[in-house]
Amino acid sequence: MPTVNFDKTEFISLLGKSVDDQTLSERISMIGTDLEKVDPEIIVEVFPDRPDMLSIEGFTNAMKGFMGIEEGPIEFNVYDSTYAGIVDPKVKLVRPYAVGAIVKGINFDDNTIRSLMQIQEKLHITHGRNRKKVAIGVHDLDKIEFPIKYTAMPRDFTFKPLEFDKTITIDEILKFHPKGIEYAHLLSEFKECPIWIDNKGQVLSMPPIINGDHTKVTEKTKNLFIDITGTHRKSIEYALNIILMGLFIRKGNIYSFKLSDEGKELTYPNLNREIIELDISYSNKILGLNLSEDETANLLLKMRYGVHSKSKGKIAVEIPPYRADIIHPIDLVEDISIAYGFENFVPEIPDIATIGQENPIEIFIRKIEEVMVGFNFFEVKNYILSNEDILITKMLDNKRKIVKTRNAVNTEFDTIRCSLLPLLIKTLASNSHYEYPQNIFEVGIVVPDQNLVEKQFLSCAICHPKANFSEIKGILNGFFTSLGIQYSVKEDNYPYFIQGRSCSLEVGGKYVGRMGELNPEVLYNFKLEMPVSAFEIDLSAIFEQFKEKIQG
Repeated sequence: MPTVNFDKTEFISLLGKSVDDQTLSERISMIGTDLEKVDPEIIVEVFPDRPDMLSIEGFTNAMKGFMGIEEGPIEFNVYDSTYAGIVDPKVKLVRPYAVGAIVKGINFDDNTIRSLMQIQEKLHITHGRNRKKVAIGVHDLDKIEFPIKYTAMPRDFTFKPLEFDKTITIDEILKFHPKGIEYAHLLSEFKECPIWIDNKGQVLSMPPIINGDHTKVTEKTKNLFIDITGTHRKSIEYALNIILMGLFIRKGNIYSFKLSDEGKELTYPNLNREIIELDISYSNKILGLNLSEDETANLLLKMRYGVHSKSKGKIAVEIPPYRADIIHPIDLVEDISIAYGFENFVPEIPDIATIGQENPIEIFIRKIEEVMVGFNFFEVKNYILSNEDILITKMLDNKRKIVKTRNAVNTEFDTIRCSLLPLLIKTLASNSHYEYPQNIFEVGIVVPDQNLVEKQFLSCAICHPKANFSEIKGILNGFFTSLGIQYSVKEDNYPYFIQGRSCSLEVGGKYVGRMGELNPEVLYNFKLEMPVSAFEIDLSAIFEQFKEKIQG
């Protein structure tokens, strides 16, 4: 979890209420963060699902509601303006989405500068996935000639980057500038790189690497232009709103910015509030409480939500535009529990009698893991969510049907994995700088088709210069022999395996998996330079068919 540091005096000032250290410690801990200390400065670990609390302004905004100082969401004031920009279609192939906003009248004292730098850094690392998904640029507005343009430039294009005293090419920035060296991998596959440029040809920034020196912010800066680019529009909009929330609390005046993108004129910031309907009976059932509509509404107001209406056991809840973590009513229930107070829940013994025992399939899975470790394989664990590019496109498996999540916030994790193998290959690709051989396996849940039935799979991969079908078949033989299971192979073709070096696996005449050498095109797609052979087995099918034998 990201750790943030707040000056205690400034924290109390923004909170608007004098609070002793003991009360502060208790309340901060109960809002859902991990408090390290409150004196001489406040240090807390913020859960990744609350990026709005990564700044001192956002944190105190949440605390004001939680401590009963204020309620409801912040009411932003946004002034209309003629500031405008355009998104060049050619940048869509590199870093497709961009937003921006204007903030005037900023008092750039030490506290404001420190807070702006901290929220920018923390959003880059967490919400922005180390700038891959979201990258933020802050500029001196008065040095920019509008309209501006978000475009892409060839690598021999030159400008003076921040912290450099001379003009250099984009290619040189990626090779020699400290930020270029750190983040060059984000642009390595592109011949042209993103550039924000103004009407006079002055460079504002080269996302996601570095700002231009021309628009750098100094102690004399009073007015800001904020640019945010990324790979997912909703994510950059949330990042912009989080930053604007802090500057608005700092008494900055927010002005609109019109951006022409693919023939559409978009106006930012986008402060439209989503409304989620919450069923009171659903909330009470989850929490084990019996709260009325009014009581539930008051708790939501305490967590800085808006209450749109109440009727027939339901509440229409307005989600603040800076809350990136709310995607389902269960998220509202979680905040209701926080506002109610964890210390106020009364522990109850369930009114049922059960005899606890370990789930038989968990015993089976543990045996599987022990067998694979015994073969000198390392176990890995990947997320159950991935994306279509990894699961389908790079695997050349276009006929497979996948299950996507609804209203996904992050396009990197919007698809339930249908197989473990693509993620094992991705793991190998991410560790290609380590020595070989690399033998890895994973046991986990997949949803192999659109029937939405969860199954336990085992996937195993070997990667080194001489990895081949015979070697992986030897591992498979040892695996089934150790379990006392007879199996057979049947020649079969899969797009991600080499034709003639792949087969399906059967136990008791039923299909349970597949095995083969990885197709060179798949290796190329994942940027792997070593051959890979692998197998994948449906453990659920084996477990059901041989349940008694395995348990015995």
